[in-house]
Amino acid sequence: MLKGARAVFSLGHDEYWTPQQRQSVTQARDAGVNLAFLGANTCFRRIRLDPSPTGANRKVVCYRGAYQQDPLYGHEPALVTNDYRDAPAAHPESSMTGVLYEGYPTDASFVVHSADHWLFDGTGVKNGDSFEHLVGVEYDRVTPDQPTPRPLQILAHSPLVCGGKASHSDAAYYTVPSGAGVFASGTMRWVEGLMAGTRDDGGDHGMNSRTAAFVTRTTQNLMQAFAEGPAGRMQPAPADNVHEVYG
Repeated sequence: MLKGARAVFSLGHDEYWTPQQRQSVTQARDAGVNLAFLGANTCFRRIRLDPSPTGANRKVVCYRGAYQQDPLYGHEPALVTNDYRDAPAAHPESSMTGVLYEGYPTDASFVVHSADHWLFDGTGVKNGDSFEHLVGVEYDRVTPDQPTPRPLQILAHSPLVCGGKASHSDAAYYTVPSGAGVFASGTMRWVEGLMAGTRDDGGDHGMNSRTAAFVTRTTQNLMQAFAEGPAGRMQPAPADNVHEVYG
C-alpha cells in the first residue's frame, strides 16, 4: 500500500501496531516516504492478528501487562504482545516516531521552542508563545536515553504536570538519509486543535480559534511540504537541539 506514497499520516490515538505494520512504515520511511504522527502514544503496544470465527487475521491479540501468559512467551520473543519498549524484545517506538510516550492524563499549553522552523512559516509565532490546552490528554516527549534518530530538532517544549510529576511534552522533527522527514506533534489533541473554537469541537478542552489558526497553518505547511516528496531534500535540515534542551 505504501509504495509510491509521498507521506503517511497517523492521526490520533494510534497505540496498537503489529510488528509487520511497524516494519512496513519504517521501510517506507527509509525509502523516502515522509511520516507524520499527529497524536501521541503511537506504536506503544505490540499486537498480532490471529484467526477468528469470522476469518483469518480478525482477532487482535494483546496481553499487555500479562504478557508472560502469551503462548509465544519464551518461544518467539519478537512476537510477544507487550509494550514495544519492554523485554523480551525491547524496541521502543522512539526509533520511528522520534518521541516516546510518557503519560496520562495531562492538560497543558503547547509552547513553541523553534519558531524559525519552516513548519511554523506564516503562523507569526515567536519562541515562548503558547497555546492553552493543546497538550493532552496523553503526551510524548524526546527521551535521549532511548533510541532517538539524529539529527532531531525539538520544535515545541511544553512544561506539564502528570500524576503529580513535572515533565514536558515535545513536538519534534527529524530526517533520514533517504530524505524522508518525520514529524511528531507530541500531543493527542493536535487534530482536535484543527477545529478548536468551533461547534464541531464542542469546547471540551477550552482551546480557542487562535489555537485553531496556528494548528491549521502548521498542518498545511506540513502537508504541502510532504506532498512534494522527501522533505529532507527540499526543506532546511533539522537543527539538532536535543543537547540544548535536555543536556
